[in-house]
Amino acid sequence: MAIYLRPGVYVEETLNPLAPAVGPNSQTVAAFIGATDRGPVVPTLVNSWSEYTSLYGSWNVRASNDLPIAVLLFFSNGGSQAYIHRVVANSNKALLTMIDANDLDTLRVTAKNPGQWGNDISISIFNSSAQNTFDLTVNYQGATAAFVVERFNDLSMEALDDRYAVSIINSQSKYIDATDLLSASTLQDKRPVNITVQNLSGVASDGTVTATAISGAVSAFDIVLNSLVLNAPGITDTTAVNQIITYAAAREDVFVVVDPEANVTVSSVLAKALTYGDSSYAAVYYPRIVMKDPTVTTPNITLTVAPGGAIVGKYISTDSARGVFKAPAGLDTRIAGAVSVPSLTNTELDTLNSTVPPVNAIRFIPGSGIVVMGARTLRGSYSDRYVPIRRTLIYLRKALTDLTEFAVFEPNDARLWRQLTAVTSGFLTEFWNQGGLRGDIPDQAYFVKCDDETNTLASIDNGEVRLEIGVALQRPAEFVIIKIGQFDGGTTVTVE
Repeated sequence: MAIYLRPGVYVEETLNPLAPAVGPNSQTVAAFIGATDRGPVVPTLVNSWSEYTSLYGSWNVRASNDLPIAVLLFFSNGGSQAYIHRVVANSNKALLTMIDANDLDTLRVTAKNPGQWGNDISISIFNSSAQNTFDLTVNYQGATAAFVVERFNDLSMEALDDRYAVSIINSQSKYIDATDLLSASTLQDKRPVNITVQNLSGVASDGTVTATAISGAVSAFDIVLNSLVLNAPGITDTTAVNQIITYAAAREDVFVVVDPEANVTVSSVLAKALTYGDSSYAAVYYPRIVMKDPTVTTPNITLTVAPGGAIVGKYISTDSARGVFKAPAGLDTRIAGAVSVPSLTNTELDTLNSTVPPVNAIRFIPGSGIVVMGARTLRGSYSDRYVPIRRTLIYLRKALTDLTEFAVFEPNDARLWRQLTAVTSGFLTEFWNQGGLRGDIPDQAYFVKCDDETNTLASIDNGEVRLEIGVALQRPAEFVIIKIGQFDGGTTVTVE
């Protein structure tokens, strides 16, 4: 900081950006929706497979394993963050009510979230050495023998105590919540009586989570502000898929990866795709892939699974490495974890890609492995038939919204228009530099217009500032065509 000794006018120059950089909402995040035995019932962000298992467990005993396998494939294929939404048919939670020395209800523990899994939680209570306190141990059986998963020592039933049982348990436990039943006993007698091991109870069945229930619960993602790549693992029911696609199109910032049915032919999967809506907000992939069965320890056991989780991982990893303008397909999209895939003939590949609506093929390529070889949406025509076109438009919509939010309630005059033009032009130039837009120079890649022509007196009176932006979007090179000619004696003879 400068020190001023002589009276006068001094200028300090700083070069600050005109507006905030693109905000976090512009980042695309994966999203999965389905059934699991346990876990939160609101969309919850997980950053790794281990974080997923700590919240939801690994393999299900009662529900199918479609969701956990999809999440495992997602992280194995370059995925970094995913919102998980667990859908339940029965919202009841297992519980256990404990009594104090005067035989009065004093503390109730409830499973952290709904489901029959809560019946496998057991509690042990013992008086601790500190005065009027107790130790509580949480045991969980799961699919094997019960084992200790959490331990809380020196708990108190005094609400003002910094070891108050309800505060400690509810803030730290991943298995149970606690409720103080406000026993009328004295503080010493309020402690739960000793329990060697006692199970929570009260949930007879999880019920059946249907495809309709899963698709109907997709609106829970409204609380997530990021744009999403969404997969409902194993869901192929026409009504359910169309409901999810409708949600994505209505939000305008969600792209849906649709799984194929099990054990179907090319003609069957194309017929199924025809029942889905004509939308550029979704794409279907075929066939299912074969992987080593992660749910068993026996070697050489394989499992045929839906590919959606792996595909979503490739979307996110491609975004990170190249950008949304790069199609998540090609020889560099090898699916990690896949050990085989049904082979497709050239005729079947031609049919998958050229039929309206198309279905994207997953195939084995010698030297590259099992890769994604398709990047078309369910839109049969127009430029947004390509996955990167639609996803680029989603990204630009979110990014430009973030960039221009600063203008709300600013004076609506030429100074603001110039500022908006500079901010958006700077962002689009950088996007062009990354390869996101076509053109040899920025003027060929985009235009931004924000002046007195776009902002008439009538629009200013209505509190509106209007920008017109045009972009030259990148199309993927789907077909590489080489024309070979014979060169002899200074002439070229074309060989057809």
